[in-house]
Amino acid sequence: MSTPQTDKSGQIVKAASSNITTGQETLAALLQKLGPEIARALPRHITADRMARIALTALRTTKDLDKCTPASFIACIMSCAQLGLEPNTPLHQCVLIPRKNRTKGTLECTLIVEYQGQLDLSRRSGELGPVYAKAVRKGDEFRVQYGTKPLIHHIPSESPSREDQEITHVYAVAELRSGGTVFEVLSRSQVESRRARSAAATEGPWVTDYEAMALKTAIRALWKWLPKSAEMARAAAIEEAPEQGKPLLDAVDPEIVGLLQAQGLDISEAPAALAEPAAS
Repeated sequence: MSTPQTDKSGQIVKAASSNITTGQETLAALLQKLGPEIARALPRHITADRMARIALTALRTTKDLDKCTPASFIACIMSCAQLGLEPNTPLHQCVLIPRKNRTKGTLECTLIVEYQGQLDLSRRSGELGPVYAKAVRKGDEFRVQYGTKPLIHHIPSESPSREDQEITHVYAVAELRSGGTVFEVLSRSQVESRRARSAAATEGPWVTDYEAMALKTAIRALWKWLPKSAEMARAAAIEEAPEQGKPLLDAVDPEIVGLLQAQGLDISEAPAALAEPAAS
């Protein structure tokens, strides 16, 4: 399919003819209608034109995303705009995936903030210096010390096969601009325990990109020690909603809920509760 055309405000210009599906047409029309609202929510580093193109590309390339309920899809796109994160791009900031609601049998769009997105939000708080996460593999020299002088000692193995070795720990470190360093270390079993609580534990990134998901888990564990920003709190609430069986609309900005209602969308169709990954 040809690249979608947008005007200067980022609104999608409907093509004279198209081979897109009915679901894509419906959601693309909503994106066009809500273009000004999305543009107002975006930070300066992302243009409305770019976000519109990214959203349409996600609809075309992500299996079953175009079958998600309109309310859940728009809620996720608006949340991406507010957070200033680009979904389903090589930047790996966040991803939109369809999840099946066992109760209603509908597909709900779910927003997952990826490892790089978490780091980006952390840096934007203005109170943090460098933030990074590392994986420890079998054969590495590694030890952790707590107490009055906490430290991490990690020397990666020089073995040519290091990348093929099993991950034993992951850790995340943040330097505070006010001084000092905080870190969080998770063992493989602790990572697996957190993975087991995820609705997507056996599919998606946990299977295809285990190291990235493990590093992201360490970053999330580190967040409790970091200065909090509104963006970080919102991102965590949105992502944790399906894992905790809570409605998505309890986690998104109340302004988004009001926008959905103003557009006549059925917000009762947008819960993330009881959701599981859509069958591949």
